[in-house]
Amino acid sequence: MGIVFLLIVDSEGKSKTLDDYAFAYVGVGMVEIVIVNFAPELMMTGQHWLITLVTVVAGSAIL
Repeated sequence: MGIVFLLIVDSEGKSKTLDDYAFAYVGVGMVEIVIVNFAPELMMTGQHWLITLVTVVAGSAIL
């Protein structure tokens, strides 16, 4: 979604914001993909505390 907004605001690509966004998304994107894929299954099987713990640890590591 961020890339779409950036393309609307900076359609000619004069700023280097997209490069910075792509570089930052490499680390965060992997965590996001894992959470989106595994969170529903873990919640349905009653392991909601595991997904909470993983999310808090991953968020702390990123910060």
